[in-house]
Amino acid sequence: MSAADFLDALAAQWRAERVAAREKFAAARRGTSLRARVARGLAIADLTVSEWRPAARDRTRVRLSPPAHVDLDDTGIGPGDPVVLWRQSPDDPRATRGVVSARERHDLWVIIDGELPEGVLEGGCNLDALAPEATFDRGDRAIERARAAKATSALARLVAILCGDREAAFAPAPLTRDRVAGLSETGAPTWEPLDRALDPAQRAAVTAALSAHDVALIHGPPGTGKTRTLVEVVRQLVARGERVLCTAASNVAVDNLGERLADAGVGVVRLGHPARVSAALEARTLDALVAASDGARLARELTDRARELRRGLGDVRGEEARALRHELLGLLRDARGSLTQAEAYFLDTTPVVLATCAGADAQALGDRTFPTVVIDEATQAPDPLALVAMARGERLILAGDPHQLPPTVVDVGAARAGLATTFFERHAARHPPSLLVTQHRMHADIMRFPSERTYGGALVAAPAVAGHTLADLGVRPDAERGNAVWFLDTAGKDWTDRKGGLDEHDGEVADPSTWNPEQAERVAKEVRRLLARGLPPTDIAVIAAYDAQVRRLRALLAAERARGLEIRSVDGFQGREKEAVLVDLVRSNPDGEIGFLADVRRMNVAITRARRWLLVVGDSATLGGHPYYADLVAAMDDLGAHGSAWADDGDALE
Repeated sequence: MSAADFLDALAAQWRAERVAAREKFAAARRGTSLRARVARGLAIADLTVSEWRPAARDRTRVRLSPPAHVDLDDTGIGPGDPVVLWRQSPDDPRATRGVVSARERHDLWVIIDGELPEGVLEGGCNLDALAPEATFDRGDRAIERARAAKATSALARLVAILCGDREAAFAPAPLTRDRVAGLSETGAPTWEPLDRALDPAQRAAVTAALSAHDVALIHGPPGTGKTRTLVEVVRQLVARGERVLCTAASNVAVDNLGERLADAGVGVVRLGHPARVSAALEARTLDALVAASDGARLARELTDRARELRRGLGDVRGEEARALRHELLGLLRDARGSLTQAEAYFLDTTPVVLATCAGADAQALGDRTFPTVVIDEATQAPDPLALVAMARGERLILAGDPHQLPPTVVDVGAARAGLATTFFERHAARHPPSLLVTQHRMHADIMRFPSERTYGGALVAAPAVAGHTLADLGVRPDAERGNAVWFLDTAGKDWTDRKGGLDEHDGEVADPSTWNPEQAERVAKEVRRLLARGLPPTDIAVIAAYDAQVRRLRALLAAERARGLEIRSVDGFQGREKEAVLVDLVRSNPDGEIGFLADVRRMNVAITRARRWLLVVGDSATLGGHPYYADLVAAMDDLGAHGSAWADDGDALE
C-alpha cells in the first residue's frame, strides 16, 4: 500500500474509532444515575473548589477536592483525561469542559479555557469523564499534516519509509571509539558508552540507533533494559549538541524515561502532568519550572492585584466598575503573558522535552521541531498519535515490544482494518529490529515460561538476577510457596466470577466489570502471608485482570495499601516491576469463559513484572481450554510449582 493510500485508510479508521469512543461514553451516561457512574469509576460527585489560579494561554487551573471517602485510584479518571464539570447535568450548556492535568494527594487539578464559572467556584460541582475528543482532533491533524507534507519534507520521508515505499538509510560500519561522540572517516557515528554496564545487545542497539539516518527500531522484551538503552541513545545525542523530543504512548512510560534521564544528569522538561511524578522528576515539569521562575513571581503579583480589584467590584457601579473590570482583565492578561514567556524559555533551552505522543501536539510547543524524536512503547501507540510525535522530528527511534499491551481500539472494524497494528510492527516485519535478549529483572524460573512461549527461548537471565530470591532480602522462607514462581490453582473451589451486583438504591448494575469475591479474599490472605514473612508492602504489587476485582482488593487491603502496597490492573502496571507480584486472573466459571484474558499479551505483561517471586492465582479448569494457559499450567508442573488452593487456607505463617 502506498503512503497516500495508507493515510486515506488510516483517516477512515480513526473516524470510525472516534464514533465508537463517543458512543461508548454516551452509553455509559445514557439512562445511568450519577451514583452508578461513580461506582463504575466514570464520575466523581460532590467536588469542592479548594484553589484556582490563572494559567498560560488564557486558561485557569482549578483544584478540586472530592469527599474524604473517595479513593481516586478507584476511578478511571486521571491526567490527560477530558472531563465536564457540572451542577445540574453533564449535558447542561452551562457545564464547563476541561482536562485533568494532575493528581495531587487526594485532589484533582483540572485546566479549563477562560475563567471559572461563579457557580462552580462558590457551590462546587460534579465531574464526568468525556470521550477524548482532543486526542482524536490531534490524530486528525496529524493525518492531515502527513497528507499535506511536501515530498521533500522529513515527515513525508518518514511516512514513506514506514509504509514500505522507501528504504531507510544508515551510516556505514558503525564503530565505537574512545571518545564520547563524533564521526569516523567513513561517516559512521562513533561513540563511547556513557553507561559502562550496557550489555552487548544493548550496545548493538545503541549503535544501530546512532547510525540511522531515518528510522531505528529497538525491540525490548520484559526486563531487557529497553529504557536503559534509550537513555544511552538520548545521552549520546545530547552530547553531540542535539535536542531530543522523547515521547511514549502512556504517561507512566514518559515518566519512567524522564526520571532515568534526569538521574543521568540530562536536562529535561516534562509536558503534561503524570499521576505520580517521582521527586526527582517533579521539579522538571513545565509547570514546576515556570512556577519557580521570575515570570511566575510577576504573574502572582499581577494576580494578587487582580483579586484585590475583584473584591472591590461590589462597591462600585457604572463607568468606575467598567474601568475596574478592564484593569482587572488587563492584569490577568499580563499575568498569563508572563507565564507564556517563561514556558518558551524552558522549551527552547532544555536539551530533552518529554511528552506523551498525543501531548507532542501541545500548544506550548508551537512549531518547534527536533533532530530526533524517540517513541517508547511504540507498539502501544496507534498510528495517528505516533504521527503527532513524528511530525516534530527529522529522525525517528521507535522502541517497544509487540508481545505486550497493544493500542486500545474500541471499534472492532477499525481494529481489523489495521488500527490495532502499529508502525513498529509493520516496519519490523520488513526490517528486523535490534533485539535485546539479556533480561535483568526476573529470576530464571519466572522468566522461563514467557521466554519459551512468547520469545522463542531467546531470553537469557543475567547472572545477577538468575538466582536471586526473597531470602536474599531477609524474607522468612515458606515451604509451601518455596519456588520463585507458583501457580495457586482454585479449580473445584466454586469461586465463580460474576458481574457487579445491583445498586440497592435504584436497581442499576453498580459495576459491569467482572469480579470474584471469594478469590479476592484468598488473594488478600496470600498478600498478608507474604507480608508476615517480612517483605515490606512497598516491594509488593497485586495485579488483577479486571477493574472490579482491583477495587475489591483495594477495599480488602486498605490498611496494607496505606503502607505502600500497590494494587492495579494489567494496563496500570506495564513498564513497572516489584520484588514480589501476585496476579489474580479472576475468571472461574463452568463455561470456560475467559473474556479478554484470551489476548495473551496482557498475561505476558502481568507475569513479567516480578523480580524474585511470582504467585499466579487462577482456575485451571476454566483457563485450561485456551492453549496459552494450558501451556502455563504445564510449565508450572514441570517446575514443581503447581499447588492447589485446597492444600491450605493461605493463612499467615506462625
